[in-house]
Order: sequence, then structure tokens, then C-alpha cells
Amino acid sequence: MTISEFRNLKELVNNYILGVRINDLPKEEVLQKIEGFLSDGKQHYVVLPYAEFLVKAKEDFEFKEILNRADLCLAEGFGVIFGSRILGQPIKNRIMGVDLVKAITDRFGQKRKIFFFGAKEGAAKKAAENLGRELNIETLGGFIDDSRAIQKINLSGAEILFVGLGMPKQERWIARNLPQLPRVKIAIGIGGAFDFISGRVERAPKWMQKAGFEWLWRLIIQPWRIRRIYRSVAVFLWLIIGEKISRRLKK
Repeated sequence: MTISEFRNLKELVNNYILGVRINDLPKEEVLQKIEGFLSDGKQHYVVLPYAEFLVKAKEDFEFKEILNRADLCLAEGFGVIFGSRILGQPIKNRIMGVDLVKAITDRFGQKRKIFFFGAKEGAAKKAAENLGRELNIETLGGFIDDSRAIQKINLSGAEILFVGLGMPKQERWIARNLPQLPRVKIAIGIGGAFDFISGRVERAPKWMQKAGFEWLWRLIIQPWRIRRIYRSVAVFLWLIIGEKISRRLKK
């Protein structure tokens, strides 16, 4: 690692929550970082954790390492923001996956080839259509074997890859397969963003997003997610309180 690379890494290390590094950057700076990633000749990946990510990382060391090796780890869920406040290291910037997909396609979609991979059959394609037919976006929906996905992504010549396989599958997929995608400059795990952009799933009202009540909205429209929501709320809060106490005892 060069001195400049070390300085850039040090610049990005802002917060650790349950052992996971979170970078606190506004969206415009994130886009500037991505622009740099696209031109530096290396491969990069970005993760967007919410509370359930950090619960999973607490019990799965390999997954935690995948998150911590990411070039950018940006707080998507309000729970991560709330947890950082409890720990006395408040994260100011929340980067929503849906908004980041739209911002990246708006800024780079005319000049860079983009690939949408994952989600239910048809969702990725519909999401691409909704973002603009004039953009250079190719899609592959469904949950298929690695070799077929790698072949199609490589044939597309895509430089930006969005992977919507859900946590932790998408992060593991990127970490495992990015070296086999030499043309891809940046891969981003975006969870259910394709479902929202395609219109298959309705986003929470703006006021609920700002108040951090997306979990309640998801529970209302998708009650079968109650177990995951429980992990994202109750278990996460319990772990945060435990970390708060542990940090105080170490002082």
C-alpha cells in the first residue's frame, strides 16, 4: 500500500459499529469517489449496510471481513445511524441504495456500461427501463449459477455492476466473483433496490423514511418479514447497548 493509498484509507475510516467500519460521506462525495474508482485501473466494491448486516457480521466473522474490506461501507439503514448516536459517534450521512443507483446511472449511465444482476425475474429489466431506455444498462434477473452470470456480465463489457441478491448473498457473491470480472471497475450490493425502482414494491412515504420507520412500513406491506425485522430492531439494539457498556468499562 502506498502512502497516498494509506492516507485515502485513513481519510475514509470514520466509525466502527459492532466491529464494522462505516464511512460517513455525503452523496456527492460518494459519487466523486466512484468516479475515481472508475478511472484508477483497479477493482472496487461498495456495501450499504443496515442494522441486520451488523447483526449478521457480529455472528459471522467471514461476512464481517467482507464488509470491512469494501472500498466504501455506507450506512443505508436508519438503525445504523441511530446506533452510531447511542455509541456517541454519530454518522451524519445516510446513503439509500435506491437513491445511489439512480444517482450513479444519472451521472455515468451515458458514458459507462452498467449491469443490473439479481432480484426476481423481470425486476432488474423493469428497473432499467424505468431509469431510462437511453442508458447503457444490461440486466440478468433471477438467482442463477455463478458461471452463467459471470459469462453474461463479461460479454456485456459493463464497468459498473449492481448486485441485488440480498444480504449476505450479494456481498459474498461480489467478494468471490469480482476477480473473474476484469472489465468491472466497481460492484455495489444494493439489496432490494431493483424491486423499488421497478415499482414491484412500494417505498415507504418520505416522512417514514426520514423518521427511520421503513422497518414498520415493510412490516405492514410484508408481514412475513417479521423475523428479519426483529433482528434489525430488537437484536441490533441489544447489541448496541452491550457495546456501549463495553466501551464505557474499557475507559
